[in-house]
Amino acid sequence: MVDSPVPLDTEPEVFRRQIERWREMTPAERAALADRLSIDVVTMASSGIRRDRPDISEDELVRELVRRRHGRELADVAWHHVDPA
Repeated sequence: MVDSPVPLDTEPEVFRRQIERWREMTPAERAALADRLSIDVVTMASSGIRRDRPDISEDELVRELVRRRHGRELADVAWHHVDPA
């Protein structure tokens, strides 16, 4: 039985099978999937930033990724050594 509502862009039977497959995965398989998804998100975000700002440096790209993922305050503290207090 599926405990989550079916996403609007997914057929109910497909969603049911997807949940079933996730439940069959070993912890190592789930960790590998989560790792791959995380890498894919960073890759897509980086591509979007580079498309919008083709001259961005690697340092600026990383800062923008941190800002988008963790917020401007953390990015500013990490890159400018601003006192968070």
